[in-house]
Amino acid sequence: MLIKHKLHFVSFFLLNLWVSSCTTAYYLEHHPGFAEDIFYRKVLSADQKLIKDDDKLFLEAVKLRTQYTYAFLVEKADRMIEEDYDAGKILYSHAQSSFEKAISHGKKALQIRHPGLNIMKSLIMEDITFTEEDVPYLYWLGAAMGGAISSSRGKAKWVIQLPIVGYLLDTSLKIDPSWNNGAIHSALISYTMARTDLMGKNVEKATQHFEQAMNYSKGLDAGAKVSYAENVLISLQKKDEFGLLLKEVLNMDLEKDKNLVLGNIIARERALWLLSRTNELFY
Repeated sequence: MLIKHKLHFVSFFLLNLWVSSCTTAYYLEHHPGFAEDIFYRKVLSADQKLIKDDDKLFLEAVKLRTQYTYAFLVEKADRMIEEDYDAGKILYSHAQSSFEKAISHGKKALQIRHPGLNIMKSLIMEDITFTEEDVPYLYWLGAAMGGAISSSRGKAKWVIQLPIVGYLLDTSLKIDPSWNNGAIHSALISYTMARTDLMGKNVEKATQHFEQAMNYSKGLDAGAKVSYAENVLISLQKKDEFGLLLKEVLNMDLEKDKNLVLGNIIARERALWLLSRTNELFY
């Protein structure tokens, strides 16, 4: 089970962080194929703007590419791998390549803001003082790195970088735990379940992050609920609680908070998929 968490710990890194767009939300709800095409065009447009050292442009590029890769490539791969292993591996490979581009953008954005940063190792070891303005840069780099680890399907090259993701998230959390409706706490639900240094306190810590994510989002973050069900309740084999929490997601007013609507739509679709696999996930 721990290995599984290492492979999938970032499935819901960003579900409560989509900047809402009525058009994109509509297409995602009713015409998902169009939504993917529209969003990919945004990704390409952001990449094409990276012609000068502007940290905000690189931040937008890492954010959009990471969002797109999680929402469309990883979601497809997670489903495909259950039906066609070889086809699923190909999709994960495409996702990993996309995440690697996002990581490059994220590192560049931080290096522009902090010229002393040359490699990720120095990011952890050097005495760098980050501020509230750095939080989105740290978070999105962490999200991209987490995606690469997940999409690698356990490759040592990436799994050994798990502590860096933890550093980025923990640093962000210390600066602003409420950032974007508790998004950092939401990400830490699955990350915490993947840690090997908690001496059996993974569930306790992950539950605390879930509670904080609910607190900061006023209970409106469907992604955090799905992440808790998938990462914690399955590991505990709590079938009834799993079903109740996911059905709660299905009954939510997903558009009550416009900043969460797109991520909530994706979370609802994943909740439906997970519910359909209940007999496979519990024994």
